[in-house]
Amino acid sequence: MKELYSAEMLESLDGKLKKRWILTGVVSALLLAAFVWSVVIRMEWLSILLLALLGVFLIFFIEMFCRPLLNYRKLVVSALSGRSHDREMEYVRTEPDVSSVDGVSCLSLIFLGDADKHGSREQLLYWDEEIPLPALQEGQSYTVRFTGRNIIAIGE
Repeated sequence: MKELYSAEMLESLDGKLKKRWILTGVVSALLLAAFVWSVVIRMEWLSILLLALLGVFLIFFIEMFCRPLLNYRKLVVSALSGRSHDREMEYVRTEPDVSSVDGVSCLSLIFLGDADKHGSREQLLYWDEEIPLPALQEGQSYTVRFTGRNIIAIGE
């Protein structure tokens, strides 16, 4: 069975996050120092401008550069240490649209599994878009390991 996530991937994500948090802290400290200086010399317009710039920078940088990595890290941690299920299922199709699952872009894969309480056998599972999707054959049976609805390993 091919595992999709590893401890090395988690270490790499932690390193990237650390660099981004350090960059955020350095730029924020510089803007804060400039703000304090503008308050000391009593330039009200500059103080307002610097404080607004600090707020905009923090919101923008954290939401655009840190939050996606934090969401992806949460997925990897869940894949490595969360509760997982192994099932033998038949592959049906891949949905054409990309879904966002807990802030991570995923492909939607449809499998036929055991019937649920409504009698439906179709199961929707998510494949991380960052990982290349193997060539799955329609109608072929695969062993799928998943946590929640995210696929963390697949094999024939």
